[in-house]
Amino acid sequence: MAAFLLLLLGALPVRAQGGAAQPRVAALDWSAVELLLGLGIVPIAVTQPENYNRTVVAPALPEGVIDLGLVVEPNLELLASLKPDLILANPIQVATQGAFLSRIAPTEAVSIANAAGDPYERAKAETMRIAMRLGRVEQARALEARTEAILAEAAASACPGDRRPAYLVWIVDHRNIVVYGRSSLFQTVLDRLHIRNAWTGASNASGFTAVGIEQLAAGSADARIVHIGPIRSDAAKALAGSLLWQALPAVRDHHVDVLEPVWFYGGLPAIARFAELMAGLSKRDCPRG
Repeated sequence: MAAFLLLLLGALPVRAQGGAAQPRVAALDWSAVELLLGLGIVPIAVTQPENYNRTVVAPALPEGVIDLGLVVEPNLELLASLKPDLILANPIQVATQGAFLSRIAPTEAVSIANAAGDPYERAKAETMRIAMRLGRVEQARALEARTEAILAEAAASACPGDRRPAYLVWIVDHRNIVVYGRSSLFQTVLDRLHIRNAWTGASNASGFTAVGIEQLAAGSADARIVHIGPIRSDAAKALAGSLLWQALPAVRDHHVDVLEPVWFYGGLPAIARFAELMAGLSKRDCPRG
């Protein structure tokens, strides 16, 4: 846990080199919020800040940041009144609203999950790109170093005697799940912990796919199921009475775990957070000799 605390400390607001004030950046997408906080920049305004703290969790967004409304429909009049120096948004927002946003302030798209290549390398490259834009190169290097240290610590502390493959999922309801494949953000952590991803099927450009729960019966019989984020109460009740769910080997053998939320579309902080959570799960379930 100590290593993750270092990551959070690195996300505290700091002044730019030379004592200059922080750049005034508005973030319309949570991946951009996470990236900014990782660089030590508190955005002046974001979309749905309360939901950010429940869904992304860390780095935590401090109180007092202006709420721009929904991610899908931010309050652009309020945004214009704030006169930001820079706006960070996701690629869809830039594609659909970029012409208007650029009249308010220079606008950059932040995209980690929807691109080709290794997700860890994408996260590092996108972090450095935005850091160079904001004059935070040293902070980006420090964030990379902290993330790598957390990955190394997680790998060193994980249970060497438990290398069961894992399905990483989000349980939508008693019939459907989202399952994360090898091109997902989470694969970096599985590779470091020497845990095989039990899902060998197709996944989309963001590294996941939606399937029926019965698809989990087709893989390795000794695989565990790791649900990322809280299970909705109505889904949990339905699962309890689902014969299909109860018949899955992982459920029958009590190899189902629920982790705290991790922002799948995130970058370096999300990778670090997932590494700590998975390492903690591994240590908890480590066979006692």
